[in-house]
Amino acid sequence: MSDDIKTESDKKNKKIYRRVGLVIGIIIIFICIALNYFTKNSLYNGKIADNIFVQGVEISQMGKEEAIEAVNKKYKPQNLNLSYEKNNYEINCEDIELKYNTEELVEQAYNSTRTGSYFNDIASYISVTSEGKKYTIKATYNEEKLDKSIEKIAKDINQDAKNATVSVGGGISITPSKTGLKFETKENKKLIEEALNNKKYDTIDLKVSVTKPRISTEDVSSINTTLASFSTTFNSALVERSYNIGLSAQRVSNVILKPGETFSYNEHTGMRLLSNGYLNAPVIVGNDYEDAPGGGVCQTSTTLFNAALLSGLQIDQVRNHSKTSQYVPRGRDAMVNDGDSDLKFTNNFDHAVYIQCYRSGSSVVAAIYGASQDRVGVNIRVDNFTYNGLPGAKTYRTITKNGKSKTSYIYTSVYRK
Repeated sequence: MSDDIKTESDKKNKKIYRRVGLVIGIIIIFICIALNYFTKNSLYNGKIADNIFVQGVEISQMGKEEAIEAVNKKYKPQNLNLSYEKNNYEINCEDIELKYNTEELVEQAYNSTRTGSYFNDIASYISVTSEGKKYTIKATYNEEKLDKSIEKIAKDINQDAKNATVSVGGGISITPSKTGLKFETKENKKLIEEALNNKKYDTIDLKVSVTKPRISTEDVSSINTTLASFSTTFNSALVERSYNIGLSAQRVSNVILKPGETFSYNEHTGMRLLSNGYLNAPVIVGNDYEDAPGGGVCQTSTTLFNAALLSGLQIDQVRNHSKTSQYVPRGRDAMVNDGDSDLKFTNNFDHAVYIQCYRSGSSVVAAIYGASQDRVGVNIRVDNFTYNGLPGAKTYRTITKNGKSKTSYIYTSVYRK
């Protein structure tokens, strides 16, 4: 009896096992069918997984070529446009070898769910589609070629500031000044690189700084008359000395002094050296004459001193020779020497002055031009005296303007005869 009951129970269990096994088998079959469908239609369908973007462009369920084309529609290397005022410039993307790594990113996106391991691929697919994946395009370019393109633009824009100039001959004429332009290379390169790296192709406004000339047209516009001129003569047969006079006159000519500026003769003529263009000619050494580079330049400084003196300019520094000059009376000469003796004067007028100095045959001429409203009446007085048996002179200048006169002491000279 008990055996019959056991047999009957076993039969029932076997039926249950068969049914469970059947259900499990059916489930496995359905899972296999589903996995097969998923594998063919999603995981390995030859397309990029869902929820993947390149630089904001969705490339989900696209083949690689289709994805590249989709990204390139929005992000493709382009020429860069730049401008400064009314001037437009272009940097050709091919010239600088500009490239985007779009194909590389699409390949990465495609392979993000294709690792070579089936179950890893499934895990990657689930992760990517649920969380999403974003790729950022990287721009590359030839920096050396970019620098050359920038340099070409800079060369076109850069412009040196030019001072206004004055010329005298048949009247006083003025050449207007020009402002300078400086292409700010460092700042502009940064703007260009930011545009390339951020894939922004709006026109770039270039950074250019404006430099003002030291002497503007306005500075010299008031120069309209001769304030004073002075000339001295020399023996043109002394070729080397005559040459030095002409050279020094040339170097102190065409100088514009704005109000408050000081003129230095030595700064303009430079050191009296053979290497600086001067020739050997007689100079006063003690009480004698010796040949030395620059002999004769003191005649130019003396001539210019007298023009400045007669114009009313402020005399700051002047010194006499040790011997009485042959070309001006005592108390009217201006000796210069490298390092210790200079001729200096300051423009104390309200407007700019222009200095002209030149050699003409056996004469050297100096003239001071300025504004007619700065013209003053000038009278020079030299009081001669004797000091320890040596001749001397005290020089005074009286300036008259608007009916008022003022006398000032200039300098004292003592000579060795």
